[in-house]
Amino acid sequence: MSIKKYLIILILSFTLSGCGFKSAEITDNYQNIQNDANNKNVTYSIEEVSQHSTSESCWLLINGKIYDVTKMINGHAGGNAILQGCGIDATELYYTRPMGSGTPHSSKAQSYLPNFYIGDIE
Repeated sequence: MSIKKYLIILILSFTLSGCGFKSAEITDNYQNIQNDANNKNVTYSIEEVSQHSTSESCWLLINGKIYDVTKMINGHAGGNAILQGCGIDATELYYTRPMGSGTPHSSKAQSYLPNFYIGDIE
C-alpha cells in the first residue's frame, strides 16, 4: 500500500473514530473496495479453480464468481462443510447446504461473500 493511501486511511480512521467506526473496519472496507477494483475483469479457468481444492487454498465458484475463502475456513459456522465446495462450482452447495440445514445461507452470511471475491470464471 502506498504511503498516500495509508495516510488517507489513517486520517479517516481518526476522523470517524468519534462516529462509532473502528479504524480496522475502515481499513477492511477500504481493502474490500480495493480488492473489487483490482480484480475487475480478472478471469480464471475452471482448471485454475480446481487447483484450489484444499484447506490450504480454497476457492469457491458461485454464480460465475470466484471467492478465495481460505482465510475463513477455521471460522466457518458450518465447520468443515465449506471444504466440500473447494475447487468446484459450489453454487448448489452454497444455496442448499445439504450437509447442514438444507437451506440457503442467511442474508448476513451472504453479505460476507463479496469480501472474498477474487474474479470471474472465463
